[in-house]
Amino acid sequence: MVMGEQFDVSVPENINLGSYYLDVNLDQGRGDKTAILHGDKTYSFLDLWHLTNRVGNVLRHAGVTPGDRVLLILEDSPEWMAAWFATMKVGGVGTHAYTYLPRGDYEYLFDLVEPRVVVTDGATIGRLRDALAGYGDTIKVLVAGADGSDLRDGEIALDEMVAAASDDLVVEPTRGDDLAFWNFSGGTTGKPKGVPHMHRTGVIAFESFNKVLSFNPDDIVLRVPKLFFHYSRDLGFLFAIRSGAAVILTEQRTAPALVFDLIAKFRPTVLINVPTMMRAMIRTPVEDRADLSCLRRSMSSGEMLSAALNEEWVDTFGSEVVNRFGSAESAMGYLCNRPGMVVPGSSGTVTPLAEVKLVDDDGNEVAQGEPGLLMAHCPTAGRYYVGEVEKSETTFPGDNWVNTGDMFTRDEKDYFWYVGRADDMVKVSGIWVSPLEIERGLQAHDDVKEAAAMGLKDSDGLIKITAFIVMGDGVDITIETPEMLKRFCKTSLAPYKFPSAIEFMDELPKTGPGKIDRLMLRTQKEI
Repeated sequence: MVMGEQFDVSVPENINLGSYYLDVNLDQGRGDKTAILHGDKTYSFLDLWHLTNRVGNVLRHAGVTPGDRVLLILEDSPEWMAAWFATMKVGGVGTHAYTYLPRGDYEYLFDLVEPRVVVTDGATIGRLRDALAGYGDTIKVLVAGADGSDLRDGEIALDEMVAAASDDLVVEPTRGDDLAFWNFSGGTTGKPKGVPHMHRTGVIAFESFNKVLSFNPDDIVLRVPKLFFHYSRDLGFLFAIRSGAAVILTEQRTAPALVFDLIAKFRPTVLINVPTMMRAMIRTPVEDRADLSCLRRSMSSGEMLSAALNEEWVDTFGSEVVNRFGSAESAMGYLCNRPGMVVPGSSGTVTPLAEVKLVDDDGNEVAQGEPGLLMAHCPTAGRYYVGEVEKSETTFPGDNWVNTGDMFTRDEKDYFWYVGRADDMVKVSGIWVSPLEIERGLQAHDDVKEAAAMGLKDSDGLIKITAFIVMGDGVDITIETPEMLKRFCKTSLAPYKFPSAIEFMDELPKTGPGKIDRLMLRTQKEI
């Protein structure tokens, strides 16, 4: 077992996360400082405070009482941020979802969350109407960025309500153990599972983060993932605001050109990224890139960052990348590289307030260098999945432990190295192999744009590793290409670590946060 730095976090008996994250800026004299950079508009912390309190009064008027869920399904905007803070200030429980889901997924979320209110926007409401139709007036729908003429019966123009509301809000005196928000787990391997977390969780998670990757009031933070992704929400919104930093917002869907445009316009000091976007930015022609010298730090999470991609990013842009590993279940990062101490390809060392161990199938700790299932002990750990008793018992064994489902090894310096998902491991010639390792090997080839690998049954019913590859623009695929790529894998990996089959695709299916949608890919190929 390896333990991170331990220290006491004083959480008051009565604590409200909405006030904890936002109101501290007014208490410390930062009311006039810029909090949000949004297109050509700027919002001060005082502006955000006023908007939050008005939205809070609108939510109360809509019937939100302590413990009620509020579901945010709108593009990144000041209204998103204000609605999140406001939900907590009135004692509600914040939840959120991607704005481009099919009807069935929204119906699943409405049934799971049972929200009192859905907050959406004019660009998104059209995609929700069919799913909302079966719920009648049991769900109030507030629509930002739309006037009454754009709305249908039962839909309420949020902007009009906010304009008429008071900014004098009575904050609900929530306790540390009251529920404050849900994280959602899954999406690449199955339906998302809701994990409720408490107000005290947000305080402890921030204090752990702040020991390693602190922001300051001079920072300007740009996020690549959208706010509905909990890693992006926490680091690039909540922790940034708590620290007095400014946050860049955009409703547009993220693409390399947009990221470079935002960097050129706002000159952020911190970039919160994901490996998929890092790779796309590296492969953007030099003449279309922005100067990244403004960055004092780049962060990555959400998927494994390979050593090759890490080093290529540093060589290309000169900005060190600090990657972090956590989960919706833990509500905090439990592994992280440290600034100035990054070991490319690793997931770093144990974070403050966490402890981890690697175990075998019998629950016994494995030896150094051996792969094992990572168990994380975090004071922020959730306790259950909503409506999932059996999965809850497996994932949350008790006493703040989380079964992460991830396989790692640990080296002699207590750096942890990601191997893959425990249920993705494939035996080749009697030896366990991680498809992720083969993905990394393929992605190291200059002609490969993206790759995904997984174990699939062949015609004999045997599990074989199949790779799905998107080649770079302008690269010709010939009959020799698959064998060439297999040979390339064998030069950098063990001889048995190569895909048995290769399929070429125009693009790989993705989830909202930009991660490869392995469930969809597997479903497509097993039909």
